[in-house]
Amino acid sequence: MKNLFDLRGERILITGAGGAIGGATARVCASLGAELIITDLKAPEALAEELGNSTRAAGLDNASRRDVDALFADVGPLDALVDCSGYYVKGDWVDGGDEWDALLARTLDINIKGPTNLVRACLPGMIARGSGRIVLTGSMSARNAGSTLAVEPAYVASKGGLHALVRYFARQVADKGIVVNGVSPGPILTPLLVSANQPFATDSYPMKRLGEPAEIGWPIAFLCSRGTSFMTGAVVDVNGGMAFS
Repeated sequence: MKNLFDLRGERILITGAGGAIGGATARVCASLGAELIITDLKAPEALAEELGNSTRAAGLDNASRRDVDALFADVGPLDALVDCSGYYVKGDWVDGGDEWDALLARTLDINIKGPTNLVRACLPGMIARGSGRIVLTGSMSARNAGSTLAVEPAYVASKGGLHALVRYFARQVADKGIVVNGVSPGPILTPLLVSANQPFATDSYPMKRLGEPAEIGWPIAFLCSRGTSFMTGAVVDVNGGMAFS
């Protein structure tokens, strides 16, 4: 019986690969034999060199439909798309005025418009081939409004919208051999989280710790595999038992 979790021969595009979770996902998928195209605002060339295996790096702003369409026209057929890009900046939503309005707009651009641009661009090729896997990265914040009271409301709203989009996209292409799923990480030890300087009471967490980026990368790799052929519209909780669907 063929091992459906083997990614050898699979072409996967991973956005946000310059970040901790995106980079970890790229490393996991490469270790399983996938051919990768990895992107971030600045092309992650060092990671592509590290991974080898014909890995290609490119710069991409997911919020630019023109840039996304140009990249997809250039990279050719894909077996899977993974969007690990994300935007989180703290601001004062009560008294922040125009500054917070701009933060909200950029958050929605990256966390909602970006995934929509990516899905829209990859679908024609996947539909033509009659198969494909799409994975979008949400957040536990969409379920519980954040693991601390300090979580930015623009981020919470955008990730809630992303979870809804996973289900919407899944319904749209369920009859075309394409599955669309998401992951919903809890607090993960990343530079973004550390820079946010949020107080995480890990002693109260079921596993007493934050997650590691690779602990999100492995579930994403599973969702990229052909083992998910009858699984679509799911947003998989990967949060150490902190919240449940």
